[in-house]
Amino acid sequence: MPGDISKHTKYKAEGSYPEPKVEGKNIYYANLLLQDYAGAVSEFTAVSLYSYQHFVSDDRYKEFAEIIGQISITEMKHLELLGETIKLLGVKPAFVSSVCPCGKVWNAGYVNFADKIKAMLIEDIKAETEAIRNYRYHMSVIKDKYIRKLLARIIADEEVHLRIFKKLYDKFSRC
Repeated sequence: MPGDISKHTKYKAEGSYPEPKVEGKNIYYANLLLQDYAGAVSEFTAVSLYSYQHFVSDDRYKEFAEIIGQISITEMKHLELLGETIKLLGVKPAFVSSVCPCGKVWNAGYVNFADKIKAMLIEDIKAETEAIRNYRYHMSVIKDKYIRKLLARIIADEEVHLRIFKKLYDKFSRC
């Protein structure tokens, strides 16, 4: 997994990531985090979306391709941290939206395969906005101090990504 991403990307918030830690096993919290891990709006979806966009943009939009590739690395770090936390909560970090009851298995239908720069950036802005909203909601219901600290740190990265995407949209919408 990504390990120390600080030398791989500048597209993250300042500061280090908290170590995955929990106050105790909790299936309810694991189910909430599985939504962030592999639901429709999730880190796994973001990694898949941003990797796809990196590949299809490489020839036409080199600046965007570089940025989106680096952001996908940050999203991989989030995926790793959530997966480790889900394990500590007592659940296998499978690519499903919940384990009890059994949720939907992640699928590529969650990824928007647009390849025009404006459409991609609109999707990226939407994805980051929804992710931030979901994380904030999960912070409001999760009382575990360690998980809340992790989610706050992930939100900080997602806010950086959102600002970047909005600036890129402004730039490319003038073209």
